[in-house]
Amino acid sequence: MNSFEATLIEEIRRRERVTFAEFMDWALYHPRHGYYTTGLRTGRTGDFVTNVQTGPLFGTLLAHSFISFWDALGCGRFTLVELGGADGALAESVLTALAVQGRGRSVRFHLVESSPKAREAARRRLSRFSAVEIHGSLDELEHTAGIEGCVYSNEFFDALPFHRVVMKENRLHELFVVERNGVLKEEPGTPSSPLLERSLSEGGVVLLEGQEAEVCLAVDSVMDHLTRILARGFVFTVDYGAGALDLYNERRPQGTRRTFFKHTVDDRPFQDPGQRDITAHVDFSRLARAGLVRDLKPVLFAPQGRYFLQAGESVLRQAVEKPSDAERPAVVRAIKQLVHPAAFGEAFQIFIQSKNAEGLPPPPGPNRLAGLGLS
Repeated sequence: MNSFEATLIEEIRRRERVTFAEFMDWALYHPRHGYYTTGLRTGRTGDFVTNVQTGPLFGTLLAHSFISFWDALGCGRFTLVELGGADGALAESVLTALAVQGRGRSVRFHLVESSPKAREAARRRLSRFSAVEIHGSLDELEHTAGIEGCVYSNEFFDALPFHRVVMKENRLHELFVVERNGVLKEEPGTPSSPLLERSLSEGGVVLLEGQEAEVCLAVDSVMDHLTRILARGFVFTVDYGAGALDLYNERRPQGTRRTFFKHTVDDRPFQDPGQRDITAHVDFSRLARAGLVRDLKPVLFAPQGRYFLQAGESVLRQAVEKPSDAERPAVVRAIKQLVHPAAFGEAFQIFIQSKNAEGLPPPPGPNRLAGLGLS
């Protein structure tokens, strides 16, 4: 047992119980020992691989979509905000692609990242670009209110702290983290907030007896920030998850919580806290509802692979045609990783919302908005 785990056990023993959201916030974002604040853990030598590790093509595809938003809005200067920007690797590929298209001098860029180490790495990486600002939290972006542009993220919402619930004897209970004989475990109790049950009912979700699930209340706070920041434009979310009715069904009796450590996927959040990632599938129906009440209109929901094959067809074609024979195999591997259904193509979803963009053509690409059950 390391010192951080011992500290967590002592604190939970003192308080008798805490919500899983509180525990997760400590495990991932503690200033000194949190998983995301102590260093970068992605890549083949880390704990998991994301879209960013496929190379610059992912950022080029995103930039292509952002240019289409820019042109649709018809604004001179375009502002991009990246949530959970890590060390700036994705931002670098996006900004590079925009510069190649002659848009670099007219874009402002804000990167939001909670990890001090990652922010410092991002500052070094992005120092060659102009009009780039780096922030430790969304609170620091209040001065950017009124932007025209796009707020985007890659695997940001799945890492927000979430509550755990279970249906027992026809009543919703919350699963709290407790300490028993020096070991952390979950025990049911009266929900800490009525918003947990309300969130499920608004999504038309009825859990079965004994079924466990995750509810992320932190989505509301994020959406509050986004609607204040964005005056006109789009929110572009890349993450894994589904609509509520698909997410909370009998195929997932224990919910979707997962932990990642050295490319091993399991569900052991209380083992070595601070040393493993904790995540859960995003409820895109809840994301859509939270946006709707804040003037963010859902306009597209589609699997990543199908979206890029249609909306980014020209980018993918050029990527294959331009490199040398020696480089082409790596490019083909990156494309397969991003779009193939057995890789990231079906695992990740793309969700686009708009604000004050009525009358603009919908973003290109396949659309599964009906799967969010908003009607």
